[in-house]
Amino acid sequence: MGDHPPPGVAGGRAAAGVPHLVAEAAAAGLDVRLTVDGRPDGLPRAAEHAVYRVVQEALTNAAKHAPATSVTVLVAYTTDGARVRVLDGPRSAGEPSARAGAGTGVPGPGGHGLLGLAERVRLAGGTFRYGPRADGAGFEVSAHLPRTGAPTVAPATPVAVSPTRELRLARRRVGRMVVAIVLVPLSVAVLLTAVLQGWTIHIAGRSVLDPADYAELRVGQERSTMQRFLPEHQFPYHPSVGNPPPGGEGVTCEYYAMTAEVFNNDRSGDAYRLCFRGGVLISLDALVQ
Repeated sequence: MGDHPPPGVAGGRAAAGVPHLVAEAAAAGLDVRLTVDGRPDGLPRAAEHAVYRVVQEALTNAAKHAPATSVTVLVAYTTDGARVRVLDGPRSAGEPSARAGAGTGVPGPGGHGLLGLAERVRLAGGTFRYGPRADGAGFEVSAHLPRTGAPTVAPATPVAVSPTRELRLARRRVGRMVVAIVLVPLSVAVLLTAVLQGWTIHIAGRSVLDPADYAELRVGQERSTMQRFLPEHQFPYHPSVGNPPPGGEGVTCEYYAMTAEVFNNDRSGDAYRLCFRGGVLISLDALVQ
């Protein structure tokens, strides 16, 4: 038997295809009988083709592996779908079936085709069974194909959007974009300001020269002897008030805060200036704004 329905069946009518299969099997010498009840009207095309393939595979296996048996094909079309049964057994009482695997629950060499057929029936929304008959007299292949067919997903229904609503949505998108453009740089600026202020407070707190220590300093002192009075860090801000620092080659000036209260408007910019030449203090000034 071929794997494709005969002419006139590929389009889908199981009622025409199944009798054709049975007639071909009988002409080839197989003892086969067919009973069809009802009509396949309204049966899904996939289910019709699955009915045809169930009968085709069962007859093919019987012809190959149990040619001495008698085969009965039962097809019933009901309101809920189609039911197919293909049974083989001995031609007469007392004669054992020649079907390979009969009575063991294991199909013969045609088993691989039956496994593929089971998948075809499942995709059509049906159920498939094969194995020894309940009475132990042969082998049975059966399937049920529902009229509803396999579950399908309904196509999405397009939603109509009015021009006014579309305009409102576009305005909202633009509004959100503008807010993001404004808020993101602003948030970054606020964050950087907070970090800078925190760093300033940290540095200012570690660059304060205590007034009592400042009072101990004298022009002419070596810087090495003054080290114990001086803070760990210098004040990053250089006040522009007071006398300009002394000039000349090799002169360096250091600035130290008078207070760690950087947000005290009265004294936050006040600083001490110490100028050295060759490691010797040559001037010291209190720069008060």
